[in-house]
Amino acid sequence: MYRRITKTLEISTLIISMALFGILTPLLSREFSFLGILLVAGTAFILLRFFYDKSNQRINDFLKDLFFNRGETRLLVNFVDRLRFCFTIGDLISAFREILEKRADGTIMFLDMTKRYMVYNSPTIIGMDQHVFDELVRHYEGWKDGIYFFDDNLDLVSNHRKSRGFFVVSGNLHCYVFMRYVRNMDEEIFPQIFSEYANFLKRNETIEKMFAIAAVSKEWSMVAETQRAFLPKKLPDIPKVELASYFRPLVNVSGDYYDVLPIDGDRTLLLLGDVSGKGLAAALIMGIVVNTIRIMEKKDDLELVVRTVDAAIKGMKLQDKYTVLFLGLLDTKKMELSYVNASMADPLIISETKAGRQIRRLGSNCSVIGILDLDTVGVDTVKLLPGDVILMASDGVSEVSNEQGEMLGDTEGWIDFVVDESRGPVQEFLQKLSDLVFKHAAGTKLRDDVTVLVAKVQE
Repeated sequence: MYRRITKTLEISTLIISMALFGILTPLLSREFSFLGILLVAGTAFILLRFFYDKSNQRINDFLKDLFFNRGETRLLVNFVDRLRFCFTIGDLISAFREILEKRADGTIMFLDMTKRYMVYNSPTIIGMDQHVFDELVRHYEGWKDGIYFFDDNLDLVSNHRKSRGFFVVSGNLHCYVFMRYVRNMDEEIFPQIFSEYANFLKRNETIEKMFAIAAVSKEWSMVAETQRAFLPKKLPDIPKVELASYFRPLVNVSGDYYDVLPIDGDRTLLLLGDVSGKGLAAALIMGIVVNTIRIMEKKDDLELVVRTVDAAIKGMKLQDKYTVLFLGLLDTKKMELSYVNASMADPLIISETKAGRQIRRLGSNCSVIGILDLDTVGVDTVKLLPGDVILMASDGVSEVSNEQGEMLGDTEGWIDFVVDESRGPVQEFLQKLSDLVFKHAAGTKLRDDVTVLVAKVQE
């Protein structure tokens, strides 16, 4: 209903805007020349487009509040919001108890269909009924992924208005929710439940896999191999953007990570970060961060991405573990970069201007993630020019030291090198940059991972 009403009102608003445009333009431009008519028409179009966008936004906000934040549906909305921050089965069970059982007066049966095992059941007559368990296994074993509704006889029904409850299937894990007033919920909430449930299971699988390796294996190469699986094997082909990356861990297991995630035809999320410390704990956090961001639906909401990553790290309860992180939302249509810099070594934009090649630093606008309370998350936006080069690097680049203890980023030639060599293809630039790091460190051992991501906006 929510989708139908919003679509109807959107079409109505569009018709009203077109009607106003058709009426106002001739009235306002009767005495004008042809050029004046064009000017009036253009102004009217811009104003009415603004009216159209603002009206739709206000209508959507009102309807969303009406349908999802009031009445019974708000309970499932709260459950969806809680699911986004669940990382373990324990977190999921807590969400069951606190929202679906306590607030929504529901009964939960969480089943592993492969083992025919009850992972969790509510302490109610239905939840503890062996006959109900047997019937669910008989009816729905081997069911494909999705969200479905059942009646009082546990038979499938197509309309949630006639249902006794619903169940969510992802792989072999089925979650059955018995709730009398499912019929009063808005239908738009159910696809959201399925999506967040599936995302939760992916997060949980990642955590269990890395903990299992840590528990049973002393072969660090296995951990490193698993960790590398979270890094892109190949950078995606992005229209109007030239990409290159370099990754060299100090030891087999690294805390550095990077990724390039296309959002749509014009927008791409650039990601580079570094987890505190080294070893298994850093690798575990790195895997959690990358996987959390990959499975998020709203990757273009940078503040939400940061807060979700923050919750994921804190949920691991690993002492003194945090990450610095750079997130850049590159929009080649608007020619701009929106970014959050959570205490990374300043990323750079190198631009060709009338005054010559110039460097802009993308300074920190957010604290480190995963250990401190995040009061505010700054999101800044900068305009881009054709040919701009975005350089993101871990501190293993700028802070690599020579025998005299001088860091590369503090040398007189560092900025000149970046300005001059960034003119060419990004892969050549990256190769020269990595060569410079090792040349500067000649005679000394590297003390940190070296990770670089370069994006060039093509002219």
